[in-house]
Amino acid sequence: MKKIIYGLYDLANSSYSAIIITFVISTYFARQVVGDIQLGAAYWQWTAGVCGLIIAVSGPLLGSIADRQKGGLVYFLRVFTFLCLAITCLFWFALPSVDYIFFTLIVFLLSNYCYEIAQVFYNSLLKQSAPLKELGKTSGLGFGLGYLGTVPILLIVLYFFILPEKSLFNLDKNNFEHVRFTSFVVVIWFFIFSIPILFKFSDQNQNAQQNNSINIFKELFQMIWQKKFTVIGKFLFARMLYADALIVLISGGGVFATGVFGYNFQEIIQMAIAANIVAFIGVIIGGYLNDKFSSKKIIQVCITALILCVVFISMIAQTKMQFFFGVMVISIFLGTIQSASRVMMTLLLDSGNVGKGFGLFAFSGRITSFLGPLLVGTMTFLFSQRVGLLSCVILFILGFIFMMKVKEDG
Repeated sequence: MKKIIYGLYDLANSSYSAIIITFVISTYFARQVVGDIQLGAAYWQWTAGVCGLIIAVSGPLLGSIADRQKGGLVYFLRVFTFLCLAITCLFWFALPSVDYIFFTLIVFLLSNYCYEIAQVFYNSLLKQSAPLKELGKTSGLGFGLGYLGTVPILLIVLYFFILPEKSLFNLDKNNFEHVRFTSFVVVIWFFIFSIPILFKFSDQNQNAQQNNSINIFKELFQMIWQKKFTVIGKFLFARMLYADALIVLISGGGVFATGVFGYNFQEIIQMAIAANIVAFIGVIIGGYLNDKFSSKKIIQVCITALILCVVFISMIAQTKMQFFFGVMVISIFLGTIQSASRVMMTLLLDSGNVGKGFGLFAFSGRITSFLGPLLVGTMTFLFSQRVGLLSCVILFILGFIFMMKVKEDG
């Protein structure tokens, strides 16, 4: 039962990722608020980069504080989830005008920060959710439920708000109320499916560190460096690189589809539905393979596949069908690499340091997260969206190289 309760939070928060970050609000911002798709894409990526830098600085500190409190992991998960929900509602006020560019970006920055920080504490609870031999299946189940659950919410957005001549609640399409209202759909979905873990999950981390004289920064430093990089340090450095590229794919997919291949809202959501069904299958299989082989091997296979897909989409694909095919293949590996990374980090941590460990996990995924969006955003601004997307391959390649240096224990 605890596995299901854990996995439901992935189902809950995937609505934010799909509608706010990737497909609907990001595209609405670039097309209707900014009025220039290429410039809007650059603004969105730059803001994601700034957010990542703030997460990198604060994540390990908040994780360390949670480790020092009994039940701290669930408490902080609850706080940042509710903050994310409250701030996300403000997208309703992001009117289709250049006067609301700064407002929309601030709302995105704050809501995305709370969304990502909540992930620190959610990931920290994986070890309490299943036996060690089933962490791959449990993590994969969570990501799988997230992908599968995204399908109905996208269908709701498509058939009740985007497609009908008169949307649900008779919202004003001329003022894009039907698009802005999707932020409320995200909040309702997120809240309902996060209730079990927020109020029913029993936090077993009762070995809270009470010695507050221990310097938090020293603890964090020793986890990654003890005269040389620790195994955790090596893994986090490798992840730091490939996670930057993942951020680009996740946050910029909808804008790229619109700007390069001329996808409209309806087509983007239809593609998203198909992608999430494919991703569900991929991540469930990947979870089983993770337990059978190792997280390291799964991560390396995923990086290789993602490199080939990005090259295909940015350099070869010329039609919507070719782009659609590339996105489907990416979907197979996108969730799998994230699930395997979560499992690998969990296995490297003791029960008393999961908060700070996943704070560092967030740090590794975000300290240079400005690099991916900044690189892609700048190359997009200077050249084109195709060149911008292709540039993230550099980060994947470097991530693969450094992953080879991580000692495999199992």
